[in-house]
Order: sequence, then structure tokens, then C-alpha cells
Amino acid sequence: MISPLLAAGLLLAQQVAAQQPRTSVQGTVVNSVNGEPVRKATVILRSHDEAQGISYADETDANGHFTIDDVQPGEYAISAQRQGFLFQSSGAAGAPPPNLKVERGEQKNHVAIKLTPLGVIRGRVLDSDGEPVGNIPVTAVTYRRVNGQRSPQTVAQVQTNAAGEFRLFGLRPGTYSLEALGQGRPKFTASAIALHRTASTNVYYPSTKDADHASPIELKAGAELSGFDITLQPSSATYSVRFELPTTDYSNYSPMIFPHSRAGFWGSNLAMAEGTITFQGLQPGTYDVVVVHGESGKETYARQTVDVGNADVDGGALTFLQAVEVTGSVRVEGGIFQGFTDLQIILKPDRPNPGKGVSSTSVKADRTFQFHDVSPDIYEVLVNGSRDTYLKSVRIGDQTLKDRRVDLTAPAGALTIVLGADAGQVEGSVKNSKGEPVVRARVNVIAYGDHADRQDLNRFGFTDEKGEFKIKNVPPGEYKVFAWEDVPVGAPQDAEFRKPFEKQAVPVKLQPNGHEKVEVTVISAAQVDRSSQ
Repeated sequence: MISPLLAAGLLLAQQVAAQQPRTSVQGTVVNSVNGEPVRKATVILRSHDEAQGISYADETDANGHFTIDDVQPGEYAISAQRQGFLFQSSGAAGAPPPNLKVERGEQKNHVAIKLTPLGVIRGRVLDSDGEPVGNIPVTAVTYRRVNGQRSPQTVAQVQTNAAGEFRLFGLRPGTYSLEALGQGRPKFTASAIALHRTASTNVYYPSTKDADHASPIELKAGAELSGFDITLQPSSATYSVRFELPTTDYSNYSPMIFPHSRAGFWGSNLAMAEGTITFQGLQPGTYDVVVVHGESGKETYARQTVDVGNADVDGGALTFLQAVEVTGSVRVEGGIFQGFTDLQIILKPDRPNPGKGVSSTSVKADRTFQFHDVSPDIYEVLVNGSRDTYLKSVRIGDQTLKDRRVDLTAPAGALTIVLGADAGQVEGSVKNSKGEPVVRARVNVIAYGDHADRQDLNRFGFTDEKGEFKIKNVPPGEYKVFAWEDVPVGAPQDAEFRKPFEKQAVPVKLQPNGHEKVEVTVISAAQVDRSSQ
């Protein structure tokens, strides 16, 4: 039986709990272009505490409204997603969503989330007589900075219908080129194995084989553009490249060809006969030829670079090399490190390598590693798996490998990978020309001086709600700190791109285990736009 005193205490506790407001987060999701509510969007409230925190989700109603009740106190990132839309937080490209701090009993109301509608580009593919062509792949290509270099990226691909029409959808706002890929399907012939492609070549909108002369298409958020007709061109003269094989039986050979420039290339006819292989239908240009021979579970590799001019090419006899074993060890300088078994050693080929591609292996507890059956080529050595160290050098004996690259086409000794454990920290604040803090700006710490070619030593981060940043694991050396209101991802890695903004960067010289604090004036988005015009 519950005593009157205990019953009164329980009743009082219930009354107090009922009087306490529920902790909740409410708001709306709207279209960033027209301000209309977005229904059936999924709102995600993700806890920053991955170990103990709880994340929540809700779906918006017809008015774009959402309510998340009984939220645990803590710090969260809030975002939303909906098919046909893109979530972009305020600030520089790639910046994390704004931080949302929720106190016990607090009701966060009027949280506004904007989703950017994706766009569409429509058009047709026509032959040189103006007739529609069906079953042609059409791609939307944009250019991004990868390791500081301008690189084409295919973001969408569709095929034309019987009327030659295409519709590229789900496109982010930006600048695009359209590419119609030449026709063709693999087939076999009676006399030899052949990969056949028709005579038409890749063409960029409106009708050029040169990607540099393609007409750019500016797509705004939510826009649906039409009328972009691509006219195919007949092929120019093509030529063949012939190689001799060491055996007459060609059944165990796998030949491949890769152009140094993809413009106008959609494949070739590959003919294999006794003791020879021939690539046909090649336009003038430079190509890498790779042939893999497999027999009795063992593979050998041949690679040759060939220049095709205005005549057929006899490449002579191919030389095949055995796969190699690579061994090595890891050591650490400048500090203590225990996480050797978490490390991954990576061999990244400099050129297309269909034999093995990128190879990786784990480091053992005794700090050694081993690769088996690696195709003979030139590789860059990389290390993943540790935020507390950086790659200092790669050595064979007493020789330090330039650019951390190892040539496995010739005998090589065991590798010694040296990691540094004496990285420091760069922190500071970012302000605009008025001295006001800039929230969620991108901050790049770029290596200069003796390590100007070491892009792997560059670091980046974003400012917080106070306009402050903290970037850890910065190796010792000379750097310049750049801050951007907004900038294309990867662009700051390009020295040519940075040139107009050098005077706004802050130089830093970081000692081993050093700590530097700087104040940086932001480079505005308008400045970046003007420099690219």
C-alpha cells in the first residue's frame, strides 16, 4: 500500500513534469528560388556526439512544416533532403550545416531550411543531314579542380529516344558542356575477336570534336532549358596500330588502348590474329596500349605509348614483364605513434592501369608490409589511416624517392616509408573588409617553400559561428593561409588560380609541434568571380 506522503510526492513530480515544456525543434523547408514550401522533404537532426547522441528525422507536411519533439539537449547539425532538390548550407561550398544547440526544455521555433531545385537540359542529336539519331549516349560534363588541375567530370548521362531526343535531369546549378558519344556495341567476327565502333565520333554541343571549343551552357537553379541540338560529324581519316605477340595463340591476351585526350574517342576496332593484335579506326593522337597475358594463374604485362600521325603504325614486338612483389616497412620520426596496424599503404599508378589499378595493403604489427603480383609500372606511394601523422618521405636504401614515386618496371629494393609525428596546428579568425567575422568561410593552409609541390601537405577547414577556425595535423614548414567567402572545391590547390589573391594570404612558418595563430581577411566571392572572367 502506497503511503499518503509517497502518493503526494508522486503526484507533485507528475505535475512538475507536465508543467515543463517539451524540448523540440520546429521549422519549415522552402524552395530557395521561389520561397514556396517543400512538402515530403526529410529533415534530419544529426547529433555531433556520435557515441552517445541521438539523431532524429521528420517529414514535412503540405506546408513544408516539420516538428521534432523530445529532443535530447546537445549540439546538432540540421539538414533536409528531397528528390529533385539539393541541400546547400550557407557559407562556402562544402561547408558543414550550421550548428544548432538545443537546451533542456527549449523550443527551437522558426528554423528555416532552404532546398535548391535541380535543373534540366533538353535537346536532340542529329546526323550531318539534320535527321534525328536514336540510341546515342549524351552526357552533361562539368569541370572541377582535382589536385589543382581542371578536370572534366561526367555528372549525368542519358540515351536519345527514337526521335533523337534527350533529357538530362537532376543537374546542379552551374556551367555544363554537352557531349554526344559515338555509336557502337561490341560484336564478334568469325576470323578474329573484334570490338566494333561505328564511324561517328564524340561531338560536343553544338558540333565540335574539341572539348575546348564546346559552347558552355549556364544552368540556374530549377531551370529547364531546351533547344540544345547536337549535330554529329562524320569521322576524319583513321589509322591502325599493329603489335607482334610473343606467341601465336592470342586467346589469353587482353589488349586495351587509352587515349591521352578523350576528345573524339569512343573506342576502336580490335583485331586479333595469330601472333598479332591490331587497333583500327584510330584518329591522330597519343595512346597508351596495355596488354595483359594470363596463363596458369600467372599474369604478365606489356605497356607501350604510341603516337598516331597521318599513317598506320607498326609498333613492333611487345615486351612482357612479370608481376612483382613489393616489400617494405614503416617508421616514425618526431614523436610516438602506436596505430601501425590501422595504416593502409597505397600504390597509385601514374597512368591508366587496368592490370591491377590502385593496390593497397595493411601494415602488420611488426611495421612491415607486402604487396603481391603488382603490375610493373610507376606508382605514387600514399598512406591512409592516420590523422596524427603525415608522409615525410619514401626511401629505397639511402635514396629518397622523388615525388614519392617508385619505378617497378626495373628491380627495386624494399621501401622504407617515413612518417612524421610532429605536426602542429594553425588557428585563427576570418574577417571581411569591415572587420566583421565571416561564418563558414573555407580556409586553406597551402604549402610553400621547399614543399610547394607537396599537395598532400595542404590542409583546409571552415570557420565556425564566431568566424574562427582550428586546423590540426599541419606538418612543419612554410605555408600561406587563404580564406574564401566561397570558392570552387579544389580550386585553391591550383597555383595559377591563387596568383591574383597572394597578397591577401597570410604567411606562416610552422615549427615541429608548433602552434600559430593568424587573422585572415576573406577573399570575397565577387573577387573569385571577377578573376575567372
